[in-house]
Amino acid sequence: MSHEQIAAPGPEWGIVIGSVLVRQEQKGSGADTAVRDQSTMFEVEVVQVQPGDPNGESPYAARYHVDATAGLDRPFLARLRPGRYLIKNFYRTGMAGTGGDLNLVFESQSGRVVYIGQLLVEVPPQLTHGKDYRFSVHDTHDITLSQLAPHHRDLTQQATTVPMQIREKDSH
Repeated sequence: MSHEQIAAPGPEWGIVIGSVLVRQEQKGSGADTAVRDQSTMFEVEVVQVQPGDPNGESPYAARYHVDATAGLDRPFLARLRPGRYLIKNFYRTGMAGTGGDLNLVFESQSGRVVYIGQLLVEVPPQLTHGKDYRFSVHDTHDITLSQLAPHHRDLTQQATTVPMQIREKDSH
């Protein structure tokens, strides 16, 4: 998330590594389309879930956001308390009502560095709330870890792959 040094995780923390790529389908082609794509910002909402609060709705739930520019792979490295986290949704920054639910889960593990994968979200040029978007999880650890290695080499070398997964309807 930043270039500052992050210490190796101890028993009270875990390190989670991943990336977000929002790919916006194009209406047309040409230079103006590419510029518009690069200026479109999206935000992914992540919350820590607890027993009795499986959707992270409590005002006390730890909340995090990953900002992503359309068309650019956004690697992140986060120091999180151990536990289960829900990637709730994504939305276009500054556009009320645009985005959709993701319902993906991952674990931050005490004292460990885990790579959870790349979240790829594909959206139409005029995004509205609903199912006009697609998302998938990909293992791009070689690319993501190499992007983060210049500033976090010790952590990227410790990473084990534990991919995020779609949360089953009956598990919450």
